[in-house]
Amino acid sequence: MFSRNVITCVDHHHGQASRTILSGHPAIRGRTMREKAEFYLRTMSWLHESTLREPRGHRNLLGAVLTDPVSDEAAFGVIFLHPSGTFDGCGDSTFATAAALIEMGMVPVTEPVTRFVLDTVLGPLSIEADVAGGVVREVRFSNVASYRVGGFEVALADGRTLQVEVAFGGLYYGFIDAASAGLDLEQKAEPRIVATAQALWESIGAASPLTDPASGKLVPLDLFTFTAQQEAGRGSAYLAANVYKPGRMGRTPSGTGSSAHIALRVATGAHDPAEPFVQRSLLGTHFTGTAARSTLPDGRPCVLPTIGAKSYMMGISQLVIDPADPFGHGFIVES
Repeated sequence: MFSRNVITCVDHHHGQASRTILSGHPAIRGRTMREKAEFYLRTMSWLHESTLREPRGHRNLLGAVLTDPVSDEAAFGVIFLHPSGTFDGCGDSTFATAAALIEMGMVPVTEPVTRFVLDTVLGPLSIEADVAGGVVREVRFSNVASYRVGGFEVALADGRTLQVEVAFGGLYYGFIDAASAGLDLEQKAEPRIVATAQALWESIGAASPLTDPASGKLVPLDLFTFTAQQEAGRGSAYLAANVYKPGRMGRTPSGTGSSAHIALRVATGAHDPAEPFVQRSLLGTHFTGTAARSTLPDGRPCVLPTIGAKSYMMGISQLVIDPADPFGHGFIVES
């Protein structure tokens, strides 16, 4: 009765939960990953609505759906999901999907290190994972070129003026020093952190006043990240709180956010890319990054980051969408 509506998933977490959808959906068509993502949004939004939203998920659940690859070297294509749509890039779901493919035996596994490639909207991502006894100990992915875009000031309605530094690491991040915003980076401060990010979006709108040096287009602000530098014996270490629309605070340091942050600190001379870069979340989890200097096609400087983390498998499930279920496409309750 429900055979065409049984969706097989694997759930991982590293503080942030991400659900990798392995099967149970129609083919996602397109010659490129961008075309596949557009096809998905036109015809298959029910998939993330059903699997990531309540009652089968929750509003902070991330995800990814597998597709056929579009390049010869890739094992799979991946479209990154959240409860209201898609991301072009997502480090959290890259870690989870890579671990799922290895631990489910869907890619050739070699120990102690397994390597393969995933096609994404932003291009191929090279995956390297430490594996022991069939279990992934750490996933590292070589991210797309990451770079500082620029900075500007924002006057908020409450009288605060904040300096925003924008950098790209797969998504566009607006970085703000937490102390300058009067914020303590601790879990109980989440409502104030989210409210400040929402006030920034209200003041700025959908796009910043900056132009992307790579595309020439106005830069959207996908997330705001509030940071505090921590002591580090070697390299750089930061505490970070990432907020994405419509007002969700990420549970991890963020892979694309860590990439953007490395690019920002290298560009301003505050970090040596030869040294380790650690970004911590308010949960205490951390991602570790390294980077190599490079240049964009126009000759401007950028970095090529590699970000690593450990994801833990939580479960393997088959989700059923009953045709008569009034919440078959899920729901989101805003607080």
